[in-house]
Amino acid sequence: MLSFNNLTIGYNKQPILRAISGQIQTGQLVALIGENGAGKSTLIHALAGKQKYHGQIQFNHLLLADYTSAELASQRAVMMQSEQLAFAFTCEELIAMGRYPYIETNATTADKVAQYMTLMDLNHLSGRRADTLSGGELQRVYMARCFAQLDAFSAPSQTKLMLLDEPTSALDMRHQHALLSTLKRFVEQGNSAIVAIHDLNLASLYASHGILLHKQEILAQGSISEVITEHHLKKIYAMPLYVKAHPLQNVPIIYSERQEFL
Repeated sequence: MLSFNNLTIGYNKQPILRAISGQIQTGQLVALIGENGAGKSTLIHALAGKQKYHGQIQFNHLLLADYTSAELASQRAVMMQSEQLAFAFTCEELIAMGRYPYIETNATTADKVAQYMTLMDLNHLSGRRADTLSGGELQRVYMARCFAQLDAFSAPSQTKLMLLDEPTSALDMRHQHALLSTLKRFVEQGNSAIVAIHDLNLASLYASHGILLHKQEILAQGSISEVITEHHLKKIYAMPLYVKAHPLQNVPIIYSERQEFL
């Protein structure tokens, strides 16, 4: 579905990621993990076509550069870590922006907006201006817009992709699980998603695969159990971390102990 080969990305001639390669297959929810500054957001920006790069990115067997924005709009949705609100849009207006790839009546758009507001537990915010929302509420509105853009959970269609940069960073625990559970269900319907995320236990619970960035390179990629190991985590976080079997799920669980840094 999505592949990148020999990808080098940087700012002001300073490389952030150097000659990395990888691929995301249909049906995979990929956790993009690594320490602060490892290049997670940089990679998401490049895969979204929002950051210059050297190398090759292919989406559905075509070069990313060969697509127009309109062609990508109904196949791939992107949520960045920080998005600026230019105007005081309502929640409904923001979500409705995701429907621009579709030719439909205003009534159909309103129905779709209502569907995705319910999906993201936003009905109590109906009519609210987005600039009055908390950070977590706004994240859920942006996620609803992504789902609306890809017409998620509608009739089966071509495979679709989400690129998400820290979508759970401002959410409470319940909504973190709700968002990732919904995203997992979206992927299980034959789609794919890449999620930059710091919470390793959340990544372990919901992601099928992982990409671990460290020192401008990919330190590990593969199944989530192959990526989240004590060896890898101690190397990048430079502190004792322990990986054990989750008592309830067949996934790794990560825990630490108190540290003294003074």
